[in-house]
Amino acid sequence: MRINHNSLALNASDHFAKLNANISKSMERLSSGTKITSPADDSAGLAIATRMDAQIRGLKRASLNSNDGISVIQSAEGGLNEIHSILARMRELAVKAANDVEYEEDRDTIQEEIDSLVEEIDQITDVTAFNGQKLLNGDMARRSLSSEYSIQATYISEEVSVGVYELEVTAIATQAIYSTGFSYSGATITADEVGTVNINGFSVSITEGMTATEVYSELQSHLYKIGIDVMASTDGGVTEADFATGAPVYFKTQQYGSNEKIEIKVSNDDLAAFLGITDGDSVSGTDCEATLNVTDDGFSATATLLTDGNEISIVDRSGFKMTVEIDPDIAPAGGATATIEVLSAGTMVIQTGSNQGEQLSIDIPALDAEGLKVDNLIMYTHAHASKAIELIDEAVKKVSSIRSKLGAYENRFEDIFDNLEIQNESLTGAYSRIMDTDMAEEMTNYTQLDVLSQAAISMMQRSNERPESILQLLQ
Repeated sequence: MRINHNSLALNASDHFAKLNANISKSMERLSSGTKITSPADDSAGLAIATRMDAQIRGLKRASLNSNDGISVIQSAEGGLNEIHSILARMRELAVKAANDVEYEEDRDTIQEEIDSLVEEIDQITDVTAFNGQKLLNGDMARRSLSSEYSIQATYISEEVSVGVYELEVTAIATQAIYSTGFSYSGATITADEVGTVNINGFSVSITEGMTATEVYSELQSHLYKIGIDVMASTDGGVTEADFATGAPVYFKTQQYGSNEKIEIKVSNDDLAAFLGITDGDSVSGTDCEATLNVTDDGFSATATLLTDGNEISIVDRSGFKMTVEIDPDIAPAGGATATIEVLSAGTMVIQTGSNQGEQLSIDIPALDAEGLKVDNLIMYTHAHASKAIELIDEAVKKVSSIRSKLGAYENRFEDIFDNLEIQNESLTGAYSRIMDTDMAEEMTNYTQLDVLSQAAISMMQRSNERPESILQLLQ
């Protein structure tokens, strides 16, 4: 027996130290609820759990993003619902104006309400926004860059691929311009010259005693209502001159294209002679002309082109549609070649997942009065009102199409949200199995360690008592 070194006590002490360390670790797990409290506990598990945690947090944020997307759609839908109601009222007024029992004064009130409703459509598109971002004014439509400032893409469907598209405008649209022999003079309307001038179905009364200046003013104020400018000009109706200078008078449509016409009827020959016009005369504007250049990343050989005034519509298979408009005020008279680069930017991108590329783009074209083509409705003749009905019907169809698309967006966001919730639940369960403490199992382990610790303490006490038996040998 030895007294310098108590091996039994050292052995018991060593076991006690290990048990005490394990007890501390167990208590740490029980108090924190976390199974892995340091990399030493499970380095591989900690690495996996860390990645899972980042994924879970990303999924939670993506779920919130999806809800934001739903809120955006609902905000836009609210504005479109009001626009739909306004268009319905505009159509009702147009149907009323198409009835020829209405006098010009009645049509004045109808036109005033139509103009007010057009302003309200623009107001709605200007104020409908989400978090400061306007939704209906075209800010959320796809972007493009054009090499010609006067030739711009105004609508690009989702099916149009990113790329460079080239078209050649060979002629710009023109207005209908009618040259009269009417100019300033000191003559007045005689009894034989009294009558009406009917332009495009709209009558202007010329009464006895009116001076040439008064006739000019009467034509100006009335024909303006149906979109025709009356102007004295020395350069063929390009720029306006003072009527008093004796410059000849021109009738000119405010809009461009082959649908723009000036058809003249005069009630008597003497009035026609006074105004320098001919009963039955008719002139029309012309549409722009263009051709498409086929390239590998641009227009395909199957793309077709349609022109209407200053607007060019290009359609192709699989829903491809692009609308290009030409500004006649600045476009080169002989035409120009425009290269239009379609970008992926412009739409509102909602991050719908926790990984790169998991996104959904919201594309809403301009839905103001100009975008809906209801900014220039005329109610003063049956023909104009009938045309207005047709334009309003097209606008209703466009708004309905956009609302349908927004409904599809909302359904997708709801499906995405549900899927994210399932993913989040599954990943959270896997993360919990790696990181979270099984309290029942750990409590059982702690109890076992605590008992062993007490036993170790008891054994240390007994091992320290054993050397005392040597004293019996020394006595």
